[in-house]
Amino acid sequence: MHYIGMDCHITTLEFAVVNEAGRLVKAHKVATSVNGFMEFVKKVQPPRTIYVEEGVLAAWALETCVRFGEKLVITDAKKNRWIGSCGQKDDSIDALKLAQLARGGYIKEIRHPVGQRRRFRELMIAYHDTVRGTTRIKNKIKAKFRQNGIQCTGTTVYSETQREEWKGKLPQETTLLLILDGLWRQLKQSERIEEELLAAAKAQAKQYPEIKLFQDIPGIGFIRAATISAILETPYRFADKRKVWMYAGLGIITRSSGGKLYSEKLSTDYNRLLKYTLKQAAEAAIQAKDSPFRRKYLDMTLLHGIAPHRAKLTIARDMLATMWAMWRKGEMYNPGIREKAAYKQD
Repeated sequence: MHYIGMDCHITTLEFAVVNEAGRLVKAHKVATSVNGFMEFVKKVQPPRTIYVEEGVLAAWALETCVRFGEKLVITDAKKNRWIGSCGQKDDSIDALKLAQLARGGYIKEIRHPVGQRRRFRELMIAYHDTVRGTTRIKNKIKAKFRQNGIQCTGTTVYSETQREEWKGKLPQETTLLLILDGLWRQLKQSERIEEELLAAAKAQAKQYPEIKLFQDIPGIGFIRAATISAILETPYRFADKRKVWMYAGLGIITRSSGGKLYSEKLSTDYNRLLKYTLKQAAEAAIQAKDSPFRRKYLDMTLLHGIAPHRAKLTIARDMLATMWAMWRKGEMYNPGIREKAAYKQD
């Protein structure tokens, strides 16, 4: 077996090849290109696996290897502390250390989608980025009025038909009006991009039947269903629901020594967008009428005295476990699935 460590840069790719005995058998640097990449890899005697740290070129490297039938593993740079924490450091040394870590089995793999799944995930991330951008612009518009002593509530300040009326309330200073006009133009453009991305997401979502299934769950609309599908990619990447909870930032990390438990806390290494989406979904499910999640939340908080934030965390776990079970089995939503997939504290 040959372990190929690769250090990626936009101009060069640095390689180090280690055999099963841990000896460096080959090292080389090539210009960053598909041809240069594959030309070097094909010269390494199989069986072989390429290892690269997560970064801007990781997805490109993975797509290239899939196309040419090569195996590539994307590793978690945060776990590879040996590479940057001791001694000399340069690209060739980094590649060699990565290959040595892979040989010893000390790397943590990061999964990346490929093909259409990769593009759908990028599309949903771009949509959420645009929504956040739209919100920032709206906040800046209202801030301009408040900075000039004008109360600004509601949404009419964003409407094109009422902008002149709002501008009339401001001091008629050229600079101030120019800044505000610029913000309104940015808002219009951001909202247009948001609509285009949403339309594209709805078109692509037809390829993924689980999105429609998820929308039957209280608190889950199209955006949340599509986001969860895009981020998780497949239910089979997780051995059980607790693994899914950890990835979503809903799992518990325990630390113990000598048989004594020292700490329990929520996982800190998780997907931020997934956790945000699930928290919003839990809030919506709790507010939905005749929702089993609402009934469970009220039972926990009113009858058992559990703190609201802990009850919401449980609801988010319950919803994620339900979706994970539905996805694996290809089943539609019903309360029976929810009861089967609900979390257990053991």
